[in-house]
Amino acid sequence: MKTWKLDKDWDVCLDSTNNVATVDGNDRLAQDVASSVRVFKGELPFDVDRGVAYDKPDEVRNTLKSDMNEQALLVDGVKDSIVVFNKLTERLLNATIYITNGEGETITVGSNMVI
Repeated sequence: MKTWKLDKDWDVCLDSTNNVATVDGNDRLAQDVASSVRVFKGELPFDVDRGVAYDKPDEVRNTLKSDMNEQALLVDGVKDSIVVFNKLTERLLNATIYITNGEGETITVGSNMVI
């Protein structure tokens, strides 16, 4: 499975022939998980139940962790997920998500989210 490759600013990249660049394997899993946990609950028009409830992070820390884990597990190819909050300052949440793929490999996904 492949997905469009995103740059550090979350913009779509072009390949050497000016086509949309793609990414697969563990890089795809990491990028898709990082994208999935950035979705606010209710933000997807065709799947309003999907997403993370970011509106009150201090009050719902465990819910946020659970929601982020659930979103990671929705990515095709992710078999297990552990979410660790590293830092929460003002509206910036820094988290590390450890995902396990179907081959048993652990992939570390670092994520900074404005909430």
